[in-house]
Amino acid sequence: MTTNNYSPWKPISLYFKFSFVVLGLLNLVSCSNILPDCNSCSSPPLFQLNGRWELLRWNLPPDQNGLVKNRTIPHGDNGEPIIIAFNQETKMLSGYAGCNRFFSKLSIDSKNAIVLGNIGSTKMMCFENYRMELERDFLNQLDDYRSLNLKGDQLLLVGRTGDVLVFGRRGPP
Repeated sequence: MTTNNYSPWKPISLYFKFSFVVLGLLNLVSCSNILPDCNSCSSPPLFQLNGRWELLRWNLPPDQNGLVKNRTIPHGDNGEPIIIAFNQETKMLSGYAGCNRFFSKLSIDSKNAIVLGNIGSTKMMCFENYRMELERDFLNQLDDYRSLNLKGDQLLLVGRTGDVLVFGRRGPP
């Protein structure tokens, strides 16, 4: 005697499983086209960033209640603020991170986003540990940013961690 194990739900169940796999793969493929092949998702053209920018505010990521706090930004030992400077002619980024000067080559990726090369810096010590920590965190944000956005005369650097660094223009473009 043979038993019939046929169930009308079996083909439908296989159809749904197959559909979920296909939709998942399509989602992965479409997401891979969203992110550019560099360390930034977006940036304005280099000619719009040309010049010096001073760090005015550092917004930390929102906490679980949605509250955004600002990080305290001291000036350097000689009163010099944290500065980034884009040079369109030499395709270089340079600046002052609170204790040390830094520099990096700039290039443009296939989606016209700015790509930073390796960041080099001088190696002087700050007198206070919190300044060394601030400089380290600043250079990490710069090295691994998500996007650069212009909002009026302000430049917003959005880090992958959710930090938003707000710069004001401090020199001729």
